[in-house]
Amino acid sequence: MTPQPATILGGHDAPEDAAILPSEIRCQLERMLASRTFRTAEGQKSFLKYAVEEALAGRASQVKEYLIGVEAFGRGDLFDPRLDPIVRTQARKLRARLMKYYLTEGVEDPIRIEFPKGSYAPTFSRVGDVPAVAEPAPIAAQNRHVEEPRLMESAAPSPSAFPRTWKMVALSAALLAVVLAVAFAFYATRERPLERAPETASSVAVLPFVNLNGDSANEFLSDGLTDDLIESLGQAPGLRVAGRTSAFRFKGKSLSVREIGQQLKVHAILKGTVQVFGDHLRITAQLNNASDGHHLWSGSFERDTKDAREIQRDISTEVASVLGARLVHGGDEKTLSIVNAASPTHDAYQNYLQGLYHWNKLKADELAMAIGYFEKAIAADPSFARAYTALADCYVMAPQVAAAPPGEIVPKIRAAASRALELDSSLGEAHIDLAICAEYDFDWATAGAEFKKGLDLSPDNAVAHLWYAKYLAVVGRRPEVLVQRKIAAELDPVSPYAVQAVGGYLSVMGHYDEAIAQFQKAITLEPNFGLSHQGLGVAYILRGRDPAEGIAELETACTLMPGARREALLGWAYATIGNTVEARRILNRFLAESNRPSFPALAIGQVYIGLGDKDRAFEWLQKAADQRDLDLTLKWDSFYEPLRSDARYTALLRRLKLS
Repeated sequence: MTPQPATILGGHDAPEDAAILPSEIRCQLERMLASRTFRTAEGQKSFLKYAVEEALAGRASQVKEYLIGVEAFGRGDLFDPRLDPIVRTQARKLRARLMKYYLTEGVEDPIRIEFPKGSYAPTFSRVGDVPAVAEPAPIAAQNRHVEEPRLMESAAPSPSAFPRTWKMVALSAALLAVVLAVAFAFYATRERPLERAPETASSVAVLPFVNLNGDSANEFLSDGLTDDLIESLGQAPGLRVAGRTSAFRFKGKSLSVREIGQQLKVHAILKGTVQVFGDHLRITAQLNNASDGHHLWSGSFERDTKDAREIQRDISTEVASVLGARLVHGGDEKTLSIVNAASPTHDAYQNYLQGLYHWNKLKADELAMAIGYFEKAIAADPSFARAYTALADCYVMAPQVAAAPPGEIVPKIRAAASRALELDSSLGEAHIDLAICAEYDFDWATAGAEFKKGLDLSPDNAVAHLWYAKYLAVVGRRPEVLVQRKIAAELDPVSPYAVQAVGGYLSVMGHYDEAIAQFQKAITLEPNFGLSHQGLGVAYILRGRDPAEGIAELETACTLMPGARREALLGWAYATIGNTVEARRILNRFLAESNRPSFPALAIGQVYIGLGDKDRAFEWLQKAADQRDLDLTLKWDSFYEPLRSDARYTALLRRLKLS
């Protein structure tokens, strides 16, 4: 018997007169397929059209991964979802694109088509069938004397009051759609701030390999090999690899495989040891099922130290194979570029591992050492593409870690990243580096395009998602910031940086209690992480009830991460709570140091904003623009709210090419 179309209602327990007609859904589908949002997304359009038509035909329960691959993507009868991740990949992209559509050009559409996580079958609802959730009041309305600083992005503008005349009902529904979309994203975060989609058989965490020599001289080899394995396995389509920050939090800890798997939400755990005997190297590796500790694969390799890269390649290939992640590219079988490419020379690889070891310490002196090692790696093997991306990554971090002027480092980032792509076009990290170059040039369109290329090639790069979130904040695309920060937190679930980033969004939205809880969770993960204390302090100040706790947390942040950018927030906080004596003490010290080329002018501008001195604030914000300071987030932070009615604010936006 041919299945009959199911009755489609506007929502759960909707009355019969709220039923959505198939013709209405098809009209909505055609509108979406012709939209700017979906115009070039051929894969997601095929997925959307197939799934909706199947649901309308009463076959929603049959919309499964295999059938989508065969019928929507033409993969053929031999299609194996375990080996080809196209359906999972396109489903993830489709959900994100639907969110973007309904927040932009589809904001007034009467019908919503959505795909719940864990299902490939669509759901349909009318906008008015979903209970309204009021958007929080803007920060300025809650505390007229408290402004949000940099890094704690601004509150959303308050929605207009709903009209009372029937002629405006349609507009009211459109506004409600925006509120619901943002509220849905927020409440999903608030209730389950770090919840992932259910783990699949193709997910793995690479724990730091243990240095059995026990000496610091060989620590770079075990840590560097771990980093290289994470990066190598991360290139396998369909294989999700836990973020480096989260994996390294288990270094030296004696938790069971099952405990680690539960925290990282992965199916498998790869661990191993490294031992050096003169010119010989012994590496063992073991892959276990994270749910029950069951042994999946193990290997022992004893070779010359010059063969370290070959061992990494062998381990990557075996692990990917065991987890069912065929190393494919497009529709043709092809091994990973990092595996398929000729191995670098022994000297180049040793210097590369040394560079990774020092880079991950993220301190000014360590960063300089990392740059030196990556340059040595390139000199030893000019065809070693990943050494160029690593060098570019060092220069990207130089303004934050070592206060390097952008004018000096941008050409170096661009040269290294471009050369990396010439050698290996599959390196998503290089596109992320080029995106950041474009940001420094205030070329926002190019930056956005490069971020998308990078994330398409490296979708599981948590740090790249955080960089992209910052870009979205700068250009003022608020709802998308939360999406990217949640993705980063899901990819790196025990990374304090990713966890506190979600707290920052909650604070922006004015949900201070939830934000404080999130920052405290990040501090539990890493008590000495300064950004978490900074975010917690700002949330306390903005909540208006805990000035002493706020000042204490900001002082802790300054101790843990010394520098003018942290102290600027402390100066702003003092001014906000009325302690102008302490605020001016910080300001005067800043002014005395301001002749140094590397001193951030933005820090002085922020304290002046807190003190209410607009003329001097604009003077120093102009200097921050001269310095190409990417923390000058004028369109985002409520920190700048007192300035926005001033003509000089609009002029500054134009100078930054943001209007």
